[in-house]
Amino acid sequence: MKRRNIYSSIVLTCLLLAACDKGRDIAPGNYNRGDLVETQERGTLTKDEIVSRVTELSAGDFAQYGVSFETVTYRTVYLGRPVDSRGLLILPQGAEKTRLIMYCHGTELPSVRLNVEKITPSLYDGGTSDFRDVRNMGLAWATAGYAVFIPDYIGFGITLGKDHPYVYYPEMFLSNIDGLLAVKKVLQQKHLDYDNRLFLTGWSQGAGAALSTHKYIQESYAGDFSVIATSGLSGPYNFSRFAETVLKKRDEKVEALPIFSWGLYALNKFSALKRPTDQIYTYQVYDQFASILTPSKKPGEVFSEYFLNRWTDGSDVELKKALADNSFHQGWKPTGKIFLHHGDADELVPSYNTEDAYQGLAAAGGNVKKYIYPGGGHISELGKFISNTLNEFNLLN
Repeated sequence: MKRRNIYSSIVLTCLLLAACDKGRDIAPGNYNRGDLVETQERGTLTKDEIVSRVTELSAGDFAQYGVSFETVTYRTVYLGRPVDSRGLLILPQGAEKTRLIMYCHGTELPSVRLNVEKITPSLYDGGTSDFRDVRNMGLAWATAGYAVFIPDYIGFGITLGKDHPYVYYPEMFLSNIDGLLAVKKVLQQKHLDYDNRLFLTGWSQGAGAALSTHKYIQESYAGDFSVIATSGLSGPYNFSRFAETVLKKRDEKVEALPIFSWGLYALNKFSALKRPTDQIYTYQVYDQFASILTPSKKPGEVFSEYFLNRWTDGSDVELKKALADNSFHQGWKPTGKIFLHHGDADELVPSYNTEDAYQGLAAAGGNVKKYIYPGGGHISELGKFISNTLNEFNLLN
């Protein structure tokens, strides 16, 4: 839910129809979920080289270590079937203890015509341009002493060509936790001092992924990881309210409608809903790209009358439940700490998402702190997010 202002020009999104490289599904061998398939060294960077690559803030204020970085390939599942995915692991050189962060990147479009190879984390080559999330969040926290794992997500990298489960967090979590389990095996193979403590971070859709991962780990993987804290910027935590906000504006232009449509398509495909898309859309939607290529910015011209009427009169109980199951702003008590960051002028993900999560998780007994940046947009507060997250995480070590 960010960058390149794709939502203001349907011409740019038309490029999404280009063909993609599907890659291979699984490597030969008897692998299970969370198993490490292979690693590949990608390079090293000195402390000074890192400082020159971090552009959202001055990394010289906290840079301590050079880093090595490598791709991690691991076995996971996609729609219930085995598949391999990848991520990037960045390790500080010379750090005494291994403090692990998983950073979940923000919205990117998995299209070769939009240079997906220049944003996919596992493809980072150590350069000074593109790969904004890797260079800024990844390298900044790594030079400060943290091991940083950035998953590609299904639909990127070696799974390019598969529909990405965009902002549908129950499905996104499966590959992310499997990546973390594989990374843990890498750390063990390297004989690094790692004690299962885990920090989670993310931006935009990645912030929602980080917060939901916090919940899922403490419920089902507490024996593998101890979540110390989660810090997210501009996350769609209250997906139910986001849907309500969009769908009630039948005859109004909604700039974020293409990405909301993508999220709804993923919710329908990856949840139990699995409805024919002609029940939802006014036009033919056969894959994720078609869902983004909305013929209008008005919900009433994109979604069918049948769909909108059932939403409005409350009879679509299954959809409302699916949206509630994909919202993580309330109803559970997080262990560890939660840090929520948002610009109050965010043009893509409304800041009520952070306010709702702050209120809901605090009401459940969680230790929650919020950073609201006056006048901040969806992208403008990256530097403050990186710095404030680092400061808060350092206090917990």
